[in-house]
Amino acid sequence: MKKTIYTLLIAFISLIALESFDFRMLAKQQDGSNPGFTGSPGDSLRNCTACHGGTAITQPFWIKSNIPAEGFEPGEKYTIRAVNTSVGHTRFGFSISPQAPDGKQLGTLVLTDSLRTQLNGNGKYITYKTQGVFAVDSAIWLFDWIAPTDANEVTFYGAFNSNHDGHKGGDLTTLSTLKVYKKGFTSLKENSFGLNLNVYPNPSNDVLTISLKTASSEEVNLSIYNVKGEQVWLGSNRNASNLQEKIELSNWPQGIYFLQVQQGNNKLIEKLVVSH
Repeated sequence: MKKTIYTLLIAFISLIALESFDFRMLAKQQDGSNPGFTGSPGDSLRNCTACHGGTAITQPFWIKSNIPAEGFEPGEKYTIRAVNTSVGHTRFGFSISPQAPDGKQLGTLVLTDSLRTQLNGNGKYITYKTQGVFAVDSAIWLFDWIAPTDANEVTFYGAFNSNHDGHKGGDLTTLSTLKVYKKGFTSLKENSFGLNLNVYPNPSNDVLTISLKTASSEEVNLSIYNVKGEQVWLGSNRNASNLQEKIELSNWPQGIYFLQVQQGNNKLIEKLVVSH
């Protein structure tokens, strides 16, 4: 009988210890992500799944800014908005860092909500605090960023995690990026796959010509997006062996746009500037 009571007592103490450990770990997890888990190339593509498991998905436009269409001014301060959306979840986290492809920090992160957000990694990353975790279906965080004086383009890399009960399991990890450009910078090609693309004039104020040649007979899709990620023009799907499109721009608002050329699994993005 004594042995049974002793065994039950040990089991009870162990259960309390485990629950206490779980609570401490949960509290720790609710006070920000560790530095270096944004999914960026500079972070070795590490993200929330390193701790939470599962597989990350990618979503556009979870990071937004008030940077004007014509681009950022070096040294100026802008507001960045991060949104984590997952219907049915009640706990949300994020980590964002503005970086070059080699991982160098670009610009300066500035806290505007010290109750819900914090900086770590010597100011290279911004992440959530315990007070910024709880919400229903989505959470929003705001912070400022001072644009760098030594970069023409900057990518904000973000990793987001959401959960419904505060324990690992059933978590959703999402990656999102925002690429911004210095005012007046017009040269961009993210990828090339044997495509001969000529877009002129660029900047343009009236008619834009897209000339495209490739040896592949696979169908090509052309589309143009504004800086909000909204599609403003869609070309017809065509064979790209010798393609030319002319687009009337006289009624387009001036600013920066992005031409996306997709052929199979390959994608090329060309930055466009409309200036009236």
